[in-house]
Amino acid sequence: YCTVRHVVSLCFRLLWKLLLPLVFLCLLLIAVLVLLVLAVRFWLQSNRNARRARDGRLSVAFFHPYCNAGGGGERVLWCAIRALQTR
Repeated sequence: YCTVRHVVSLCFRLLWKLLLPLVFLCLLLIAVLVLLVLAVRFWLQSNRNARRARDGRLSVAFFHPYCNAGGGGERVLWCAIRALQTR
């Protein structure tokens, strides 16, 4: 007849046989996903650098926090953009 210890041992072995490959598969999928994200990032960055070198134009970026607060920040931002466009 089956003892509790035998049933627990059997369940533990079955769980271990199912769980170990799943953990390995999850780790493998995570590693592939990380490598894929890094490869796409590298590809996008190299395309951007090649495009910049080909165009030879200067890129300008604005970081203007709180420009949507309604306190006049929008006007300052658009005046700065207009000043750059007219030069």
